[in-house]
Amino acid sequence: MLSILGRLAARHPLRWLLAFACVLAASAWYGRDATDRLVPAPGWEVPGADSDRARELLRACFGGETALVLVLIRARGDTPRDVDAPAFRQAALQVLAPLYRMPEVHAVESYFDTGEARLRSRAGDAALALVWLARGNDEGVGAFQRLKTVLSHPALDIRLGGELATYVDMRAVMELEVPRVERLSALLLLPALIWVFGSVVAALLPLAVGACTVLIGMALLKAAATVTEIGIYTPHVVSMLGLGLAIDYSLFILARFREELARGHPEPVVVTLRTAGRTVAFGGLMVAGSLACLALLPQRLFHDLALAGAVAVLLAMTSAVAVLPALLAWLKEDVNRLAVPVLLRRHAERETRRRWYAFSHFVMRHALVVLLLTTAALLALGAPLARLALGPADHRSLPADADSRRVMEAVEREFPHARPSPLVVVALTAGEATGEAGLAGVYALTRRIEALPGVHRVMSPVSLAPGLELEDYRLMYRHVADFPPAAAARDRLVRGDAVVLLVHYDPPASSAAARALARSIRALAAPPGVRAFHVTGFPADQSDYMQALREGLPRVVAAIVGVVYVLLFFMLGSVVLPLKAVVAGLMSLSATFGALVWIFQEGHLADLLGFTPQGQSDATVLTLIFAAAFSLAVDYEVFLLARVKEACRATRNGVEAVALGVQRSGPIITSAALLIGLVLASFATADAVFMQATALGLLISVVVDATVVRMLLVPAAMRLLGRWNWWAPRPLMVLYRAVNREEPHRLLP
Repeated sequence: MLSILGRLAARHPLRWLLAFACVLAASAWYGRDATDRLVPAPGWEVPGADSDRARELLRACFGGETALVLVLIRARGDTPRDVDAPAFRQAALQVLAPLYRMPEVHAVESYFDTGEARLRSRAGDAALALVWLARGNDEGVGAFQRLKTVLSHPALDIRLGGELATYVDMRAVMELEVPRVERLSALLLLPALIWVFGSVVAALLPLAVGACTVLIGMALLKAAATVTEIGIYTPHVVSMLGLGLAIDYSLFILARFREELARGHPEPVVVTLRTAGRTVAFGGLMVAGSLACLALLPQRLFHDLALAGAVAVLLAMTSAVAVLPALLAWLKEDVNRLAVPVLLRRHAERETRRRWYAFSHFVMRHALVVLLLTTAALLALGAPLARLALGPADHRSLPADADSRRVMEAVEREFPHARPSPLVVVALTAGEATGEAGLAGVYALTRRIEALPGVHRVMSPVSLAPGLELEDYRLMYRHVADFPPAAAARDRLVRGDAVVLLVHYDPPASSAAARALARSIRALAAPPGVRAFHVTGFPADQSDYMQALREGLPRVVAAIVGVVYVLLFFMLGSVVLPLKAVVAGLMSLSATFGALVWIFQEGHLADLLGFTPQGQSDATVLTLIFAAAFSLAVDYEVFLLARVKEACRATRNGVEAVALGVQRSGPIITSAALLIGLVLASFATADAVFMQATALGLLISVVVDATVVRMLLVPAAMRLLGRWNWWAPRPLMVLYRAVNREEPHRLLP
């Protein structure tokens, strides 16, 4: 198949390139506004979970969910700093007045209306207003932006915080950072590619393939967004993985082409695709298949990441094996045009040096010692993994100057009793919620929740004032017109047989204690008069999210390992080497996760990287890194083993084949690791911790695999395994040969 593709590209390169240029131009035009078609909702929700059922009830009974926005108000200029000063109060009431007329605003609660001490800062120089916005199809982003335009006053400094504000700021950071790091990576890659190849023309080819991958990837994301919801975070994945792997795969194709060109082979494109092209195809399928396994998790977020990752990798692989060969067939010897003589001489000398060959023989002479020391080192690097604590990302993931982060930090510091992220309990009662049985059930449920440790207070239709009994509330709701507080509570919290309870609690919203409280509320028995109740809110949502990960990750890990093992077998024709690669990949991954715990969870490099440690690791980031890093960790071993297998067929000597494979692949893999490392390092400079951790985790994985695993672990393990390296049962070999018809059938030693 690949040989046929190589012959077509070699015979008709200009036609091939013209057809691709049309596809590229159409993709660039169609995908120019791809981000506008992506939905702002990240897709954290777990379908069918308790929090999801609560949100469905809110939509069905209350017309939709609401998002709480915190409005922090301080004085500006000559305005008195005291929130109780008449000038301050008058300005605040003036700026808040339009909110009551906005259709998107469900409710407003401010210090200037209620006089509640919890909405006044400890020093008395700032006040809070709580604004509940309708989420709508855009998660409330449009309503939030309109709110920002309304809330302005020359005498006041007004900033917005809360979960929705944090999300909007994170989206803005992503939209700014992705183009910036793409430009930075391009600036770093061009001189690095010239240094690797010694030629400007050769250096530009991987960049061109990378740019094509990203452009077509964005067009495909837009096309997918017309039939299903795709989250706003997916372009980050397409850019980082697409650009990095396109350059990596192009490097292997280009290096093999120049090698065959130097040998004077009459069909360098054909032999390049039959050897390096086959390896790239298997590597790309392996990485794409691993990322696609994320779709086994129930959250739409992971479906988006699986789609974006698989699209990016498959496009990088396809561009490298379908477009780059046509460019090489067209250029031929001109691929070395605009050469830097010093770098070309260095490249030629590198081909004749035998340092990699000698080093691999040294490793194999001391194989057992090297294997034990390498394993111990990887396990030691993974030791911090024992202290892993999973949790959600919060406002501390944003840059320190982001408004939403500054508001949340001010609330935590200056408003000790504000508690702005309540748990939301949605209950269904027997009959009307304000009827006899309904009130009795809501009253009992409210008292049970109030008795739980960590609960500060519960806002419900039966908690209007301390000391009131059930009979008092029955009287109030029988004559609700005479009791304005009861009428207000009914209008806000009751719809027929559905009632909302807002649970304010003491632990931080992103803490394990808050998630445990959500589970404790769910564990309560429904009292008589309450048919059922469900819990949502940030801690409850995150509890469901983490539970879904705990239940789904074993399936995902098993699927990824299975995909990698099967594809490695069909590439190598061995059942032993894929097992060794999987074990080595898992060891490399444990070292990567250990480093991430040490860096991000424990904050040892927080000052250098400019982030705030949260004391826990983002489960989403670790899941994405596992899927991508595990396959990448095996990817470089694939390129090494492909050259070892080629040498093994030629020499019939296993030890010599390993040394030759390391010698031929070593410089290329090192260069590939350097180049993809530059891409990942560029993304690691982003202000968003999500991007930093993802890029740095993949970078650590690439470095560990390209050095410790490839240089030490693989040669030592292959020396100890000997002839068992290439063993496979005869029935499986029949299947292997049926798939690999172009492979020579002569058995390996």
